[in-house]
Amino acid sequence: MPVNKGKAWEAIFKSGWSKSFPNGTIDRLYDPTNGYIAISNVSDFIGYDYPLIFYLELKSHKGNTFPFTCLPQYEKLTAKVGIKGVRAGVVLWMIDHDLVLYVPISTITKMKNDGKKSVNVKDIDDYHIIKIPGVKKRVFIECDYRCLKDLEEGC
Repeated sequence: MPVNKGKAWEAIFKSGWSKSFPNGTIDRLYDPTNGYIAISNVSDFIGYDYPLIFYLELKSHKGNTFPFTCLPQYEKLTAKVGIKGVRAGVVLWMIDHDLVLYVPISTITKMKNDGKKSVNVKDIDDYHIIKIPGVKKRVFIECDYRCLKDLEEGC
């Protein structure tokens, strides 16, 4: 049976977050994938490190682009924008490029308003997309998420 890289990456992410924020916390929200279509969470993870709370949707994607249609949590995440001390976004592992990115939900809104249908690796320098520093292991990238503490309000 093939290994689900996305689920394995969630464990790597959680470990990396805990190492990056040893005085913080990270919780995986219940994953309603057992046929309960009417149930959906705001994000995969909620992390906290004083004074910030992070709503983080984790995605892994092959290829050059991550389509916005693969982000059903968009509306719920946008509801978090503008709340003092709250950061909401997508932690995106671009598998073929060995990149882990943080894409604020406000950046996705701007991209949509600009007519974009996806995040492309070519867009990294044109939009507020953060490259998460990390070390590539055999398959996964072990990241240091401390750079997310410096995010400005609304990201």
